[in-house]
Amino acid sequence: MSSSRDEIKTTSLIQGHVELFRLMFSHLKSQALRCAGNLGIPGAIHRRGGAATISDIITETGLPQSKLQHLRRLMRVLAVSGVVAASNQPPSSAAESCTGDTIYTLTPVSSLLVGGEGASPFDMSALLRALMRPTTTAMFFHLEEWFRDDTGAESLVHMVHGSSPWTLTKNDTTLNTALNDACVADTNLVMQVVLTEAGDVFRGIGSLVDVGGGHGAAAIAISRAFPQVKCTVLDLPHVISQAPEHSTVQFVAGDMFDFIPPADAIFLKGVMDSFSDEDCVKLLRQCKKAIHRDSAGGKIIIINSVIGFGPQDDVVREAQVLFDLYMMCGNGAEQEEHEWKRIILEAGFSEFKVVATLGLVSVIEVLP
Repeated sequence: MSSSRDEIKTTSLIQGHVELFRLMFSHLKSQALRCAGNLGIPGAIHRRGGAATISDIITETGLPQSKLQHLRRLMRVLAVSGVVAASNQPPSSAAESCTGDTIYTLTPVSSLLVGGEGASPFDMSALLRALMRPTTTAMFFHLEEWFRDDTGAESLVHMVHGSSPWTLTKNDTTLNTALNDACVADTNLVMQVVLTEAGDVFRGIGSLVDVGGGHGAAAIAISRAFPQVKCTVLDLPHVISQAPEHSTVQFVAGDMFDFIPPADAIFLKGVMDSFSDEDCVKLLRQCKKAIHRDSAGGKIIIINSVIGFGPQDDVVREAQVLFDLYMMCGNGAEQEEHEWKRIILEAGFSEFKVVATLGLVSVIEVLP
C-alpha cells in the first residue's frame, strides 16, 4: 500500500504531465483560431442564425465533404478553447440516437470574427490576420537565440529581419495595409467601449491631436461623439497617404518625435507600447510642448494597458502579459502602474491618474 507521501508525489506528477502537454500545444489554439477565421467559420455559424452543425458549416464554407471528420476535430478544439460553444442536438429518431449532431454557437470571441455579409460592426478579423501572419509568429522561434545574443541586436525584429518594425511597414505595402486595417478594427471596438464607459474624459476639449492615429478611426469616433472637438490625426507619410478623406478630421503627415501640432489635448492610443521607455519619455515631452498653455482642459489622454491594475481575472492578466511579450519583439513594452508613473514624471508632468480600466486597456489622464 502506497504512503500518503507517494500519493502526493504521484498527484504532482500527473498534474505536471497534463500541464506540460497543455502548454506545449497551446500554440495550436491560436493556429486553430486563425484557421477558423480564415475559413469563415464564425460567419458560417452567423448565417445559420447563430447555430450550426458540422454539415451546416461544410455547406456554408464550401469545404469538401472529405474534410468533415477533420473539421469536427478542429471544432472540438475551438469549443474547448471558448471560441465557440457546443451542445448536443437531441436525436430525431432511434436511428440517430448514437450520432446526435453537435450544435455550435457563437461566443463573445467568435462574434468578433463574423466577416462578409452581415459582418459585425466590430469585426476583428483584420487584427487576427495581421498579428497571426506566419512571418510574425515564426519570429518567436528565435526567442531563445535573441535572449542568448550578446552582439547588441536591438530587438527580435532587428535580429530576424534586419530592420525596425517601422522600416518593415514602410517597405512592405502588404504588411503596412494589414497593420493599418488591424488598427482600425481594434480601434473601432476599443473606442466604442471607451466613449461609452469613460467618455467624460473628452468633455471640455476644443481641439485634439491623435498622435500615431493611423487612418483616423479613433479621431472619427471622438468627433462623432463630441462634434465640438476639432480632431487632427498625425502619422507617418506612408500611413497618411492611405487614409480615407473625412470631413470632420484633418490628417497631417509627420514624425511625432519631431513635431506635434498644438491642441488642447493630445491623444495616444496603443502608441506608447511600441517604444522603449526612453522613447516614451521623448514622445511625452513632445506632447507637452504641443498642449495649449492657455487651455483649462489641456492634457494628454492615453489608452493603453496598465498591467495588473485594478481587479482582474486570470484571463485578463494572461492576455496582458502575453501581449507584452509580443510587443517586446519590436522593443516595445506594456507598463505596470509604477512604470507609467516613472515615465510620466520623468517627462516633466506633474500628475496622472487611471480614469478607468476596461478589460485589456485603461484610460490614463496626464496633466501638465
